[in-house]
Amino acid sequence: MNVEEFRSKIKADSRLIVDQKEFKVKEVVKFRFDDGSFYIKCFLNDEYVFADDINENSFILVKEVKTLFKPPFPDRIVFNGKKFNFLYRARATAEEIWGEEIFKKGDTEQFWDFKAADGSYLSLGSNERTNRRIDDYGNIVLSSNVTIKE
Repeated sequence: MNVEEFRSKIKADSRLIVDQKEFKVKEVVKFRFDDGSFYIKCFLNDEYVFADDINENSFILVKEVKTLFKPPFPDRIVFNGKKFNFLYRARATAEEIWGEEIFKKGDTEQFWDFKAADGSYLSLGSNERTNRRIDDYGNIVLSSNVTIKE
């Protein structure tokens, strides 16, 4: 399922199948980047988070982890025995939400994202309103490995 199709079909309480594992979508959030573009982030059961990347037509499936990294972050990080390279830094605001209010409308997140050669993904970030660190670790997911169960 490509990102455009995903965006047109995803909603709270959907059943999302990622790499043959089924998840329940608890909340869908449309985040607006400072540059005006946006992405969709879903909060799933078992504390998983799923987000789209329109530029790469891919997704990430991550789960919160605790790290000891402090800003400013270097261009290369070693985490969980893997070498990660810096991808980008961004800031985005929750513009619309559907479902549970895990992330609140108007909340802003700031993050620094990193990728390892094996497709592992590390996002170091924080919620600006609560000043809470939110570091996530998981994998990049190809669009062909994502479906919404109707």
